[in-house]
Amino acid sequence: MAEGTARDGDWHVADEQTAGRGRLGRKWHSPAGQGLYLSLVHCPSEPLPAAAASMAAGLALLDTLNTLGVIEAKLRWPNDVMVQGAKLAGILVETRGWNPNAPAYVVGMGVNVTGSELPQALHDEREVVSLAQLGLGATAEELEDPLLGRLHHRLAQAAGPNRGDICEDYLASLDLSGAHVLAQAGSTQAQGPIGGLDFDRGIGIQTDQGMTWLPLEFLVRLDRVQ
Repeated sequence: MAEGTARDGDWHVADEQTAGRGRLGRKWHSPAGQGLYLSLVHCPSEPLPAAAASMAAGLALLDTLNTLGVIEAKLRWPNDVMVQGAKLAGILVETRGWNPNAPAYVVGMGVNVTGSELPQALHDEREVVSLAQLGLGATAEELEDPLLGRLHHRLAQAAGPNRGDICEDYLASLDLSGAHVLAQAGSTQAQGPIGGLDFDRGIGIQTDQGMTWLPLEFLVRLDRVQ
């Protein structure tokens, strides 16, 4: 993309990443032959919030995992796929040559696929799990095409007339169902149950004073408090 030759829909897969990264500059460990490390170029024809692209990517990955039988997988804001409290996959959506009227995104995904013994550095950060440890024999190659298909579908849905379905599906897929949460956007915090999700208004938290909406682009925290 830096050279200006990338096209919408271009995708790249790596067998290993030596400088993979996650949100806030965190390292993403990508051992050779143990995961699916995929990046997709997405240049929507209409302006699309970065949060919408991120939510669509998360749902696409969840859709794909569900077809493999990983029905207990949940999303954790903003970019993790969790199974019983352990991280199975991560998503990072970045902009290139940012223009709000013509956004260009790189949607990056990393899935722990075949690793039976994941690096200790991963466990030091949080509990992690792979598809192999869940008893699934899928390979990265077998995961690639179904994931790309679901990703194209969900990104188109996020930009279409039924974009509200993305918000509804995302809320249903969060690991915060029925929970009181603490949400923070910038210096503003709100605590209570989640009352809504909207690309334009953000996330709604039902507080004692009524519904408080926090913009998704500034949302840095969304944690269960009870």
